[in-house]
Amino acid sequence: MKKILVTSATGKQGSAAAYELLKNDFEVFALTRNPQSSEAVNLKKAGATLVKGDLEGIEDLKEIFKKVDGLYLVLPPVWVSSKESDEKEAEIGIRTIKLAEEQGVKFVLYSSVLGSDKQHIFRPKFKFTIEKYLLKSDLQGAVIRPASFMENLLLPSFGLAEGKFINSLPEERAISWVTANDIGTFARIIFQNYKAFNGKTVDFGGKLFTPKQVLKLLQEKLDQSIEFEQVPLEVLYQQSETFAKLVEMIDKEGYDPIDYKFISSWMPKLTDFEQWIDEIGIKKIKELRSVDNQS
Repeated sequence: MKKILVTSATGKQGSAAAYELLKNDFEVFALTRNPQSSEAVNLKKAGATLVKGDLEGIEDLKEIFKKVDGLYLVLPPVWVSSKESDEKEAEIGIRTIKLAEEQGVKFVLYSSVLGSDKQHIFRPKFKFTIEKYLLKSDLQGAVIRPASFMENLLLPSFGLAEGKFINSLPEERAISWVTANDIGTFARIIFQNYKAFNGKTVDFGGKLFTPKQVLKLLQEKLDQSIEFEQVPLEVLYQQSETFAKLVEMIDKEGYDPIDYKFISSWMPKLTDFEQWIDEIGIKKIKELRSVDNQS
């Protein structure tokens, strides 16, 4: 298990896994639509072999699939989800796994999302569909279900650049958070121990925080007040019915408990929220505000 193809290799978790694998003597093939992007160039400088293409043109990737031992399957994010986008994602994921099976890939690690099984009720063709297909196939494989990314707080939709915290999630419901780098590290651990993880589904995340607790941490670290703005459910339904139903699910049921004991047996220390804010968050938020003030 030395040659790994990483899809969405210039995205948050794809690049985190690629760099982590490279640091641990894996040969990394990084799939990217744009090999000239700064993210792709940096991966190449770090030792990755760039592969131009995307999973929608999966038939063009047969030769690469023949060369690799493992596949880290990360599908591109969809920010405004719908029944159509869900079905397209399920189709692409299954076609990719089929090709891996046909070309003799030894092990596939699929990155899904926390609570994918619970979402199956209102998203019948989505990430859980891909999970089931992989684990029922003849391939060796595993599924990692990451929690909410701390890095997502830096997206414009959260409003931190404008001094706001725009929250779409249930105000009083605590959820797990995780960094992309920790996902990359755990992905590397899985590839190093792929036989032990074969057939497993791992819910992956850190401590639970409510939106207000996240806000309090940010205000303390930035030493300033931040306006809290709760997005009403009816507004979410106007933007994306699928996302609104996800928020309702989280509010009513929450997520299943994460097996921290299992995670720590393989990876003893995850990045906590305070550490992420100190090391990355404050700097990035200030950069966002600087750009926003200049525009």
